[in-house]
Amino acid sequence: MSTVAPNSDTARSSDWAFKQLFKLESKCRSPTPALQVEAIGEFPKLLDQFPFPTLVSSAFLKLGDLFRSSPNSLRYHIAQVFGASQQHLAQITQTEELLKRILVVLYSNDPIARVLALRLIGNASLIFAKFPEAQHSILLRYQSSHPLEIVAAVQTTESMLSYSPEFLEVVWETVLSKADDPDVLDSVRVQLICSLQHAAPNLMLSTLLYSHCQHWACDTDSTNIIRCAAMDTWKAIIQRHNELHA
Repeated sequence: MSTVAPNSDTARSSDWAFKQLFKLESKCRSPTPALQVEAIGEFPKLLDQFPFPTLVSSAFLKLGDLFRSSPNSLRYHIAQVFGASQQHLAQITQTEELLKRILVVLYSNDPIARVLALRLIGNASLIFAKFPEAQHSILLRYQSSHPLEIVAAVQTTESMLSYSPEFLEVVWETVLSKADDPDVLDSVRVQLICSLQHAAPNLMLSTLLYSHCQHWACDTDSTNIIRCAAMDTWKAIIQRHNELHA
């Protein structure tokens, strides 16, 4: 199904756009997986063509409902739509309702479903970053024993910090604990250490971070990649401080 409107004033109206949205929703609930994936992939095109708040909000809420009730194979594609349509997220008027739908999946018993929910939240950090419910839910995921979930939590934390630097105060102790843990993969520890660059505006956290970076850089048990990450993080903090006080 094409979501390109015919060349007429009537066809370009909001009525036409909502008709296309309802068609996509119906197609998303088809018993044929290939048709479902195709329909989900059409959402960004529709939003690009009709980027007005009522349609955008309705479309994302429908995607949220679908994410909540779908198998993981479809959840993956829905999370991708949130990433591909980030420019439209700010127009959503019912952000809290959308978040509730995603958190249902994040609190499920399926670790892969939780990973996909984390990725979706990360893709939509622009609108979710300041919600305490989202912040607390991500913090809980660091307690997981599933390696993919830990990686997803780290990546989502980094995304959230880009839009809500104060989130670092919420996850500070947890991030430091994981960054110090030698049982955590070095690649994950590097991401955690680098995410601490968001401490730059906070003098108290920056001071605490200095001692940790010094420890990671000088500890004989640290690998080269951890030492480099520590030094790069501290250099970034110093540069940011210089910029703030220039």
